[in-house]
Amino acid sequence: MPKLIITADDCGLSEANNRHVLDLHERGYLTAASVLTNYPAHRHALEIFRSCKGLDLGVHLNLTDGVPVTQFAPHHAHLLGSDRRFRDKFSLYLRGLFFNKDAIRWLRNELDLQMRHCLVAGVEPQHITTHHHFHTLPILREIVHELAAVYRVRWVRGHDFRAMLTPNAFLLRRQRSARRYNFAMPDYMTGIQGWMKRPPTELARQVARLDGTIEIVAHPAPARDPDFPDDIDYGVSERHAETQRLIQVVDCLRAQGITLD
Repeated sequence: MPKLIITADDCGLSEANNRHVLDLHERGYLTAASVLTNYPAHRHALEIFRSCKGLDLGVHLNLTDGVPVTQFAPHHAHLLGSDRRFRDKFSLYLRGLFFNKDAIRWLRNELDLQMRHCLVAGVEPQHITTHHHFHTLPILREIVHELAAVYRVRWVRGHDFRAMLTPNAFLLRRQRSARRYNFAMPDYMTGIQGWMKRPPTELARQVARLDGTIEIVAHPAPARDPDFPDDIDYGVSERHAETQRLIQVVDCLRAQGITLD
């Protein structure tokens, strides 16, 4: 029988979003919350989540949306636009194969400061995930895993796309983790977003067939959120639809006798 982690990504985008995630956790639909600490509402997220028993609280490291926390550092044109905001995910993936030593040093410092924002709020992060899954890039994965060791997190999101359960995952395999890691990685990962055009029973059935730890990722949002950031492409209506599908999937899993971690 699978062991489930159900994670809300992108916490900290707005206070309404944070409250919505808290409500879903209290209703038994989420086990983990991953916070974007480079957005102002991250302080609110950490404040209301920190006392939640059973909520696995971690950092959603970010290099593709918003502004860096190291705003007074030297400008890296291949990482930041002229407005000093992060370039988009396509730019990061394209340029990520050619980072020079200065850029890598800047990235390591930026991601470390994003982690430290959690400690400043009095929260010891329990996990690390990455926005737009940027740690599939080897050089960035190395930095993420270094930070995981420094901050002694319990687990890090898997990086192997072959361990991702999608509707067309014909070559699905378990996430491979080296023994040298002092943290865990879920054996499989799937995202509600990728299953929106399929019945919830189909995803629940596929998850139930797996053995090991499966992380189910969602991007919850309330039906209305006037303070949701304008720079986020994936909007409130799409995220709210994900919320409804998440609830359906979890209910289907419970009907099969599968409980949350």
